[in-house]
Amino acid sequence: MSDQPPPEHEEPTEEADERQAEAMRALLKRSLARDVENAPDLLAGVQRRIRARSRGKFYADGWSTTHARMNYVLVGLLTLLLVVLAYFVLSPIDVH
Repeated sequence: MSDQPPPEHEEPTEEADERQAEAMRALLKRSLARDVENAPDLLAGVQRRIRARSRGKFYADGWSTTHARMNYVLVGLLTLLLVVLAYFVLSPIDVH
């Protein structure tokens, strides 16, 4: 009996490891790369189907399905303005 393992259990060479690593890198790059132009916009369709199936219970209002971020900015600025105004109106006034 020899102390060497059978040929099918040989340790992979450095070259074979590098080829496998390169193949794995290429596979990951392909799977992680996105084709943005050809990607379908699923959100609007899903929201429309949920609204139809729930008979308007979900997504019945228009603002929750819009993509306009300006509304959020305006609401945030208005809230900030009201907080600052309340601070000045409700702060104690020092009269001499």
